[in-house]
Amino acid sequence: MCAQFSLQIAAEELRNLGIAVSSSLEAIDERFLPYTKIPVIVQTPQGLKLTPMNFSLVPAWSKEPKVKFATHNARIETVTEKPAWREPFLSKHCLIPITNFFESVYEGPHAGHIISFQSEKPMLFAAGLFDVWVNPETKELLFSCAILTTEPSPFILENGHDRTPIFLNLEDGKGWLTLRASEKEMVDFLLAKNIYPDLQVTRDRPLKSGWEKRK
Repeated sequence: MCAQFSLQIAAEELRNLGIAVSSSLEAIDERFLPYTKIPVIVQTPQGLKLTPMNFSLVPAWSKEPKVKFATHNARIETVTEKPAWREPFLSKHCLIPITNFFESVYEGPHAGHIISFQSEKPMLFAAGLFDVWVNPETKELLFSCAILTTEPSPFILENGHDRTPIFLNLEDGKGWLTLRASEKEMVDFLLAKNIYPDLQVTRDRPLKSGWEKRK
């Protein structure tokens, strides 16, 4: 699952794509983990906007601002069935810009390492979901999101990982942001528009000792 990714891009490059960027996000060069703030593209009445959200979705119905199970990724195969995903999947869509993503691998040529997958393109757009949780005491809004994942490309599988983010080109990504249809139609849209970009792989760092027990 995609638990870590990085983004290195100048705000001006995003603005050239028609994406509004707040002054707080002028320079983006960071590696992101679950429960941290990540840059997310959403559709607003004024157009596309890059805005920060927590990377791990907190459902609107949650009693706490952090749920007890992992919510940074949502499987496309079960997104219409799981309570955490079903309502956001209907209407709360986003894109997560990614330069490269990192995976822990336990099989294959890079077993025992965290590896980095990187495209020749400067940036990829992962399909995502978001939700809004309201603090019952302060009424403060918490915006949080998850990356949608699917079956891997042969290249990713050969290098030891069994999932990949659903990547869209920018035009199809814009379509995802505004898409409102039946659950089946939206699943079909994502699977039809999903692209498997050409990727390069490098070793990031060794896993901690005892990783063999995860095999």
